[in-house]
Amino acid sequence: MDTKSLLDKITQTALDIKALDLVVFDMDGKSAITDYLVICHGTSTAHTQGIADNIGLALKKEGGILPLGIEGREEGRWILIDYNAVIVHIFLEDVREQYSLEEIFSTFPKKEC
Repeated sequence: MDTKSLLDKITQTALDIKALDLVVFDMDGKSAITDYLVICHGTSTAHTQGIADNIGLALKKEGGILPLGIEGREEGRWILIDYNAVIVHIFLEDVREQYSLEEIFSTFPKKEC
């Protein structure tokens, strides 16, 4: 699966399960870490875990795509999923506000979903 298709599948799956305030930063060619950074939040730990689980299931079904790593799934307050070309951050709203990743990455262009 190419990077654009991967990003589209991740964002659509997250939005289908009602991820809130989804933002994508286009880091392609500007970062050695990833091409796209996806940030969203859920209303509860069950919701954030559900968003993460549904993204994982959708990509596994789509082409057997597995993440390089997942952090924070158990607690569900800040879940990071690394698909190499796309890194996904799923927060609880208060945790998202606390860490303000959008401010940190504000120099990168946002991509419309």
